[in-house]
Amino acid sequence: MSLFGEERLTPWQKEPFAQITSQFQQGKLPHSILMLGEDGVGREDFCEFVAQWMLCAADDKASGACGQCKSCQLFEAETHPDYHKLAVEEGKTQISVAQVRELIEHMQESSHQAGWKLANITNVHALNASSFNALLKTLEEPQPQTLLIIQAEQLQGVPATIKSRAQIRKVGVTDVSMTREWLNQRHKFIEQDMETAIQLFPGAPYKVEAFVEQGEAFKSSEFIFDFADVIQEQQSPMDVADKWLEELPNAIFWCQLMFRDVLFVQQGAGQSEVQLKQQHEAVELIANSISAKGIMLLLNKIIELQRLIKLKSPANLGASWQSLLIFSAQIAKKYKSLAQ
Repeated sequence: MSLFGEERLTPWQKEPFAQITSQFQQGKLPHSILMLGEDGVGREDFCEFVAQWMLCAADDKASGACGQCKSCQLFEAETHPDYHKLAVEEGKTQISVAQVRELIEHMQESSHQAGWKLANITNVHALNASSFNALLKTLEEPQPQTLLIIQAEQLQGVPATIKSRAQIRKVGVTDVSMTREWLNQRHKFIEQDMETAIQLFPGAPYKVEAFVEQGEAFKSSEFIFDFADVIQEQQSPMDVADKWLEELPNAIFWCQLMFRDVLFVQQGAGQSEVQLKQQHEAVELIANSISAKGIMLLLNKIIELQRLIKLKSPANLGASWQSLLIFSAQIAKKYKSLAQ
């Protein structure tokens, strides 16, 4: 996403940007902003848009950064000396104390461009206790003309000390019509796969787009039929686990959707009432093979796998994923559906 020009903002990003620009013009911008936004609304892009706009040296930047000045060129090249982005390093699971200390040093230096200094923490939940404690002083004693942007998907789990010291802002879709209108403008028409994705992610337009453009609609269908084969003993759980290991976060999500529809089918829902309409045949087969109690046991396993994914625990993921599919085959035998 290019970061200059108001036309680069999505419809649901324009209001929070207007609120921030208004505060800035009135000299009332806080030193810390807690920016909330679910996955799929472009929260990270929006925060970078705001950061580049703050650092832009143009006289007229009412609608966004100019994209032409030296500051914008440095930002685009990811070499701006007054901007510090803090994210989990590759191969790590958390933001380290050393990273936070480097950020603190950066924020305490004088501005290289005689303007604002910005720090952008892409995920507050990635801070461990030590790194968070190191950050507290910057929150409690901010330097003049500094802005700390702290990102989170949701308010739950954000430490109270951040909630009390940062102004809370939210970027998100408030009505599914926003998602549909934005996608219509970008794609001129909405096909069946996209309509299905809108039903799955009504408040996450970028997820809708990815679901269609990255072939997730096709892949999700293939995975669900593979899962049905596992519980029918037509494919080995280990073979299916290996096949989908690289797609594990998606596969876990597809499992959730699949089990949700399975429970609906077991309660009498027809094809028109489920979300995975194109996979209804496989969903119905699963619903007729495993009882509701068995599905709930599998959902508990899914929750544990999601936890491991969030913790980025690769050593445990592969084995846990294999275990889930083996358990699914066992569950199909032990908790047969009443429909059988």
